[in-house]
Amino acid sequence: MKIIRKEELDKALNKEFRQYLTGHLSRPQPFLQHIEDDIEIGISYYKEFTADTPHVHPIATEHVYVLEGSIKVKLLDGSNREEVINNGDFFVFSPGVPHATKNTANTKVMFIKSPGGNDKTLVEIDESTKKWLKTWD
Repeated sequence: MKIIRKEELDKALNKEFRQYLTGHLSRPQPFLQHIEDDIEIGISYYKEFTADTPHVHPIATEHVYVLEGSIKVKLLDGSNREEVINNGDFFVFSPGVPHATKNTANTKVMFIKSPGGNDKTLVEIDESTKKWLKTWD
């Protein structure tokens, strides 16, 4: 049995907003010793309003559980569908679905990618999406 204690994770998240709990990582994490595994699991803690870089996972399915705060998601698959995901909500991006996300201050999420591995591919975005990413509204 392997354990990552809450105190270790909290300390690491105060230094770096994203910490991987499990996976086969290509770069070592400086603040937390992760557990080697085929599934990639991590936690992101956004202390301030943050917009993630729009991307797609061509191979992996990404599962996200909102532990605290809120996320706005915009699908970049031509539908421009937008959703607000709140504390306690769970959502999934299927492989190949490009998306943009932004987070309120003090948002914490757990993400699981299967299969693990860095398949994140950045996507080009239009001017309206660039504007959308700048504020919560």
